[in-house]
Amino acid sequence: VKVYNTDFENIYSEDAINIFRSNFEIDKNNYKNIASDAIDIDFSKGEIKSSKFENIKNDAIDFSGSEVEINQIFIKNVGDKAISGGEKSNLYGADVNIENVEIGITSKDFSSLSFENIEINNTKVAFCAFQKKPEYGPGYIKSSNVTLSNVDVNFLIEEKSQMIIDDSIVETTSGVIEDMLYGRQYGKSSK
Repeated sequence: VKVYNTDFENIYSEDAINIFRSNFEIDKNNYKNIASDAIDIDFSKGEIKSSKFENIKNDAIDFSGSEVEINQIFIKNVGDKAISGGEKSNLYGADVNIENVEIGITSKDFSSLSFENIEINNTKVAFCAFQKKPEYGPGYIKSSNVTLSNVDVNFLIEEKSQMIIDDSIVETTSGVIEDMLYGRQYGKSSK
């Protein structure tokens, strides 16, 4: 799947794009006024570059069981997560700017996310790592050169999950993180 120089606007379906068991390249796309997820990627491998996401009601970029590289991404006004990796996803991201979202970056269920050069502004939760599904395990995030401003909660990292920022381990949060998410305290209800 190759999608270049395309605008996705005023989309009311479940996902603007859903890629399943495919290789993909997404470059120089714009996603605006999307009623659910902008991009949903399941069990696929590829890259998303030089793209903008604005006014997304659910997640901007959602990965499950995928290997993805993202570069030069701008995300603004998102109702749930800007970037979410689950079910053993591996994600590398660089030069990412996130503003005015519920949750910035989430790693769950054995997913490993690595970022450099990232800015998160005007957000309720910047980073979140936890286990959601019992058949999987904790989430992992590593990041460097991070700028956070006007963020309510910098980190929600569940015990057994891990976040390393600029070679320092972030303290974990007691309790079950999932109990705080999905519209209970942060994020959007999945119902």
